[in-house]
Amino acid sequence: MSLQAHALEAVRKWIRPGWRAALASGVLYGLLRVVAPRRKVALGNMEIAFPKSSPSWRRENLSRVYRHFAASLADYLVVQNDPSLVDKWFIDSSGLEWLREQASRGRGAVILMAHFGSWELMAAWLARRGFPIYGIIKDPDDRDLAELIEKYRRNIGGRPISKQSALKEPVRRLREGGMVVIAGDQNWGGKGALRIPFFGKDCQTAGGPAAFAIMAEVPLIPVAATRLGSFRYRIDIGPPIDEPGDGTREEKMLIMTREASLWTERMIRKAPEQWLWMHRRWRD
Repeated sequence: MSLQAHALEAVRKWIRPGWRAALASGVLYGLLRVVAPRRKVALGNMEIAFPKSSPSWRRENLSRVYRHFAASLADYLVVQNDPSLVDKWFIDSSGLEWLREQASRGRGAVILMAHFGSWELMAAWLARRGFPIYGIIKDPDDRDLAELIEKYRRNIGGRPISKQSALKEPVRRLREGGMVVIAGDQNWGGKGALRIPFFGKDCQTAGGPAAFAIMAEVPLIPVAATRLGSFRYRIDIGPPIDEPGDGTREEKMLIMTREASLWTERMIRKAPEQWLWMHRRWRD
């Protein structure tokens, strides 16, 4: 087992709710403050998204970002030892009726997530509500770490779909009534990229989520889980974004992706400390 995978698993075995989770979160936060991964990128992204913000606000928000992701990782590891904790931690929700309506009709949906709040616990909560959750993931280069993360996801109800499976498996799962979770908030400079505004500035955005929805004839539904405090979360489920009646396939994908991105942007504006600002979102 690689060093990273071994360290993560060691913490998972040791961690529990209470002082152990608080200690793990605090240590990880301290490490993030010292290492400051992609600090310059994150601060630059905040300046793009919030052009009227001050440098001091951006620095303070980055510190809150590190604290948030440290706490979220600790929560995620705690849940590995008792997945039922997810049921207690999510104290509020909105829009669940949209997914229940799809499920009652035997139809799937593309769940558009962002690297916001706790996307892993969001998927776990949905899975524990009885929804068949599949996640399209990009495996880390570290094979041992990739295998461990897949084990964690399966442990809390997820069913990973590798990006290497191309189009067939996601579309098949959607047509069978599955809910396929895919990220839509990162720069997508390759084939199938759509150029749409995000926080007022155009950037390359994945067209895959909308394409899957159109091919499988299911809606695109944005979802986010916001961390409210220690072991407290809220899930928000947006209204279904259906395939428009008119236009070319690319025009339809643009409309659907733009609407979903606006929903995600609104969520980030409410809690800017909970988005992964370290990604080069606006690179050309």
